[in-house]
Amino acid sequence: MTRKDALREAMHIVSNARIGKQRKADIMAGLELCQKELPFSHWSEKAIFDACDTWVQEHGELHMRAFASPQMPSHTTIKNRFRLTAKEFRDKYYPITNVSTRSRYYKHSVKYWNQLFIAEFHRMRCTGQEDFNKRREPCLPAWNTVAKMNGFKTWKRLLEALELTTYKKRQPCVEMRIT
Repeated sequence: MTRKDALREAMHIVSNARIGKQRKADIMAGLELCQKELPFSHWSEKAIFDACDTWVQEHGELHMRAFASPQMPSHTTIKNRFRLTAKEFRDKYYPITNVSTRSRYYKHSVKYWNQLFIAEFHRMRCTGQEDFNKRREPCLPAWNTVAKMNGFKTWKRLLEALELTTYKKRQPCVEMRIT
């Protein structure tokens, strides 16, 4: 049985299957795309997006090294099809969330970490970047990690974006004796 025969048979089985209409439509669309693309000697726009979507499902995000994989279109294919470099394509259609899946903080959004940063900043009445990193709860990311998640490199830029200003340093209390 050839690949085309196998695809035709699979399409017939799916069309007669008792599954939801939307699920059936999604499966049929994927099979039809495979059938049209055979023998997979070129990459159509749909096939490129399908490969990238599959990669993201399996790996969490689309890193540049993905385009070196045999299951993915090459840099040249992306350039020819979209008139974009692979990096420009990735940044436009599959932007990195700024919380890498290699980070221990990736399970939550940048917004979530920003809210925790702001709450911790106010709780500790933060006086500066060293103060924040020194006194923050250990389960929270350091200020520079939060800055990187937001695409910033400096403390000042992070505070501006989150509309925060540092607290004044506390003066040590001087005990007064009343006689």
